[in-house]
Amino acid sequence: MNKYKLFLLAMMVYYIIVVVVISKLFVIPFMKFMALLFFIGAGFIYSRRMTKKLQ
Repeated sequence: MNKYKLFLLAMMVYYIIVVVVISKLFVIPFMKFMALLFFIGAGFIYSRRMTKKLQ
């Protein structure tokens, strides 16, 4: 193997590992946190509307 192919192979492996690790560590917990915020906000708005209708 010449150095160019070895470099490309190393870059591919590094890119795959970095993308997988970053998505596992940062993106998925961030998406879970945003979904939690969304559901809390939606539930808060919905409960306020319901209490206004009930009064």
